[in-house]
Amino acid sequence: MDLLAGRYRLAEPVGEGGGGTVWRAVDELLHREVAVKQLRIPAGVAGAELAEFTGRAIQEARAAGRLSHPSIVMVHDVVRHDGQPWIVMDLVAGRSLDKVIREDGPLPVARAAEIGLAVLDALEAAHAQGILHRDVKPANVLIAPDGRALLTDFGIAAPVSQGNGSGWQSSAGSPAYMAPERFRGEPDGPPSDLWSLGATLYTAVEGRSPFQRPMAAALVAAVLMQPPQPMVRASPGMAWIVLALLDKDPARRPPPAVVRQALRAVAATPAARAGRRPRRLLRLALGAALVIVVGVAAGLAAWRFASGGGEAAGGFTSAPDPCRGLTDAQVRELLGADARGEPAASGCRWTDRAGGRDATITVAYRLPGGAEDGGRAASLDLAARRAAQARTAPAGVRDEAGLGDEAVACDVVDAGTVGTTVWFRLGNLVAEVAYRRAGSPPATAEDRRTAEQAARLVGAGLE
Repeated sequence: MDLLAGRYRLAEPVGEGGGGTVWRAVDELLHREVAVKQLRIPAGVAGAELAEFTGRAIQEARAAGRLSHPSIVMVHDVVRHDGQPWIVMDLVAGRSLDKVIREDGPLPVARAAEIGLAVLDALEAAHAQGILHRDVKPANVLIAPDGRALLTDFGIAAPVSQGNGSGWQSSAGSPAYMAPERFRGEPDGPPSDLWSLGATLYTAVEGRSPFQRPMAAALVAAVLMQPPQPMVRASPGMAWIVLALLDKDPARRPPPAVVRQALRAVAATPAARAGRRPRRLLRLALGAALVIVVGVAAGLAAWRFASGGGEAAGGFTSAPDPCRGLTDAQVRELLGADARGEPAASGCRWTDRAGGRDATITVAYRLPGGAEDGGRAASLDLAARRAAQARTAPAGVRDEAGLGDEAVACDVVDAGTVGTTVWFRLGNLVAEVAYRRAGSPPATAEDRRTAEQAARLVGAGLE
């Protein structure tokens, strides 16, 4: 074959997909290797339609060439040859994510989250320039030898203002990773790319696409009308964010900031990385994982609450049963002994009197406002609690990050007992979780840890 544009000599094909064939080539002007994509012409396109297709493809590839980001495979040039558009890009050594999954199996959850963060960064950079990718899928995520993930194949990318799903553009992309609004012929936008990111993360963790079906028509119907198949390998945090991204309604999908928070939490979860460890270390890892997972859930709940999605305005029409706030196994882990929950004047109490320790956990709930209040009264109630404790607590009041919509904690000394109390708000509900033991002040780090872990377990049960 002649040199493309007088400078690019094709060497060998390195990949092929629905959008075309990618070649390893040599740029004989700059004496470097590049990747050149030969776009596949849609069937039946000829004459004026072919000219329009080629012109549009070149225009969009040039738009993608404006993108410069560490997680994006850079487009260097776009040329015509034999009436077809060819896109010149960086040549990235390594394997595509779909090939990694095929050859090595599903990815560990933390690793999938790391890759998801890189792709999210790439998409945000593109969206900031007004560019949609429109074909995010495992085959378009390249894993470099050093582990970096890069998003490639912006060749069918469309400017945001033109992403209307009409004409030949509607055939672009892979059905298993196309957002439902594109099948419905509705305008697409950044949330459509985020849906495709969710489907890609699902595949990375589970080893199969979320709507996998034997026939194309059945697959499209599933994307439009069916929930994704259950995730069996994902951690709770990963499952929550993936399912949120795969919402059929673009308006209900979480924005990039929430997705980033969730993926960072999953990537940092010790339990997702832990192998065989001593029992005590494994318990510590699981405890840390619980904190992160509850934080992810609270973040998603807060976003949906603020955006008007999810449950009714206040979230709770009646206070839950506090004696169901903790399971027997959780109480045994927290107190080190079996203890049965007993209704108390202000909620429910679990007590361990073994060895004179006289340790107690109590759980209580309040609904300061009605179900339509939207949590305003509950927020004011928690603020008043914070102010009251700030005046009397010996060690001051501490904010508790990642618990409910907002949370505070402080050490409390009663007659003959010492411990810590945590208050948190979830929608219109205020929860109070306290740990007390017989003894004198000050409260210890173990006291605080027990109270905080109990509160996070209670919060997880309320999600």
